[in-house]
Amino acid sequence: MIADTSESHHVIAGHDFHSLARGHGDAESVRQFTVTERSWRLVGLRHLLATLTDEQAGPLPPVADAWKLILRAEEADEDAVTDTVMYPQVGIWIAHLLRRLGGVVTDTEPLWTDVGYLHAVAAVAAVRAGLAFAVDVPVRAGVVVLPALGMARFPDATTGVATVASPGRRDDNPGDDNPGEDGPVTVSLGDTVVRLAADDPAWRPAPRCHADVDGARIAFLLDDVDPYRDLRGYSAPAPLPPADLARWQELLTAAWTILVRQDRARAEGVAAALTTLIPLPAAKPYRPLSASCDEAFAAIVASMPDDAEQFAMTLVHETQHVKLGALLHLVTFVDDPDGPAVYAPWRDDPRPLSGLLQGVYAFVGITDFWRRRTDPGSRFEAALWGRQLRRVLAALRTDSRLSPFGERLVAELYDTVTGWPQPPADADTTRLAASAAADHYAQWRALHVAAPEDWVREAVLAWNSGGPRPAIPATVIAPVTDTSARWLDGRAVLARIHLTDPAQFAALLHAPGAVADTIPGTLPADLSLITGDAAAALEGYRAHLVTDRGSPRAWAGLGLALDALGRPAADLLERPELARALARALPGADPLTVADWMTGAAAPC
Repeated sequence: MIADTSESHHVIAGHDFHSLARGHGDAESVRQFTVTERSWRLVGLRHLLATLTDEQAGPLPPVADAWKLILRAEEADEDAVTDTVMYPQVGIWIAHLLRRLGGVVTDTEPLWTDVGYLHAVAAVAAVRAGLAFAVDVPVRAGVVVLPALGMARFPDATTGVATVASPGRRDDNPGDDNPGEDGPVTVSLGDTVVRLAADDPAWRPAPRCHADVDGARIAFLLDDVDPYRDLRGYSAPAPLPPADLARWQELLTAAWTILVRQDRARAEGVAAALTTLIPLPAAKPYRPLSASCDEAFAAIVASMPDDAEQFAMTLVHETQHVKLGALLHLVTFVDDPDGPAVYAPWRDDPRPLSGLLQGVYAFVGITDFWRRRTDPGSRFEAALWGRQLRRVLAALRTDSRLSPFGERLVAELYDTVTGWPQPPADADTTRLAASAAADHYAQWRALHVAAPEDWVREAVLAWNSGGPRPAIPATVIAPVTDTSARWLDGRAVLARIHLTDPAQFAALLHAPGAVADTIPGTLPADLSLITGDAAAALEGYRAHLVTDRGSPRAWAGLGLALDALGRPAADLLERPELARALARALPGADPLTVADWMTGAAAPC
């Protein structure tokens, strides 16, 4: 019962925790989270109701009246109300409104327009339960959104109050999710009445996508109108055109086929973890955008995928986040959340330890997806992310900030990753994956980690006196976010194009000066590096550094080119912040000579 305020405790079975901690979790394990997340959602809802006052509902009925309608609906059909309250955007609304009430976030719109989402939730619960009712709801941006049902358009209105009404069901068929089957459910504003019916042009039902392959089914709402769908606060509806809806359905059918036939158990876990997808426009090629939030269990945000394979990967990626977010509502993985930020190979910025764990968990699923595929692009991804996961998990095993549960999670994930057989890959793919891994780390360090000032002073003196380079300092300064950091994966994107789209790569080769316009985060010399012409790449990076001595991209590229030529480069790639700082302190020095001196390969000129 949603009105039940008695204490209860949830327990996760040992074998389920073991499976989840190893990066898996079957459909049954995921379905158990719907029970625990229901409790989490109700705690938030009850806290919100205890905080709100009837006056904050403005021109709408009192908050208590909306709550009473929800309780009436629960008496008629408890499952219908549970489904309504567990709609992911209800969780975002609760969090947003609590933050607004607490002064954490602000909004120019009247408070009652946010409060009124409760009335819309009550209306949906009542419709689903088959009640006879009438309740006022807010109009925002000329529409009334009924969560998970659809949107009524009132083009002549911007804001205001509309009324949702239903005569109720005339039969004993509770739980039917076809509003209006036994009587017209309507949304009215003044003299304008919109029926929740397919033949009413002012009513736009919530679109849904589904796919069935070999007896396995996935289905979710494609939510393009809910005001809280962006996982933060209010967003105006942006209904997709029919062509985009058809494209999402087409991609889902193909992606689901890939998932089911590649790893049915993981696919069924994906289906169990996903009820809502919030669509975004297509992102830049090879750089899909996606997100999830533990306040919106079973929802993900995703940009229009490039293809079915990318969509399948995104579904795995974000449902990993959904699972770990639900697990984090039951256990604590980090004892000291305020410690220094750390390196995450899939991010351009330093991450808190808790954020790194989320990324690791997601990329265990992503890498498991890629390692089961055999095309060149997949082998590159498997080699790259397997390498990056081993780097990060090795460091996490010694991080004292982890709780006992966190230590167990890291140990289980480490065993999973190190237990995978090395995927077969040709020499070129292996070279490109190793280079991409080293590249991202080097750029990240050059941007976010400062060189010790005393070391730089000592190094300048040694350079000017013709002496050897001072020892690399063992102490590392904690990272500080450089907000200019962006597109650190530029060379990795070029590698993907080189492996999967030779025609596009050939076009880039014909116009190297424009490569950064096509692939942000790249330099012309990168094309030579990707094709294996390390000598040409070295000269290109050297020339770039003559005019831009602090370029993290060029310093990392210089190290990669030296390494490809068999010249010493480890100190340059592992501690690039030192060479970058030294070159800035020696404005007349040749960048390549600085690099060679840093690696012990040459004396200063």
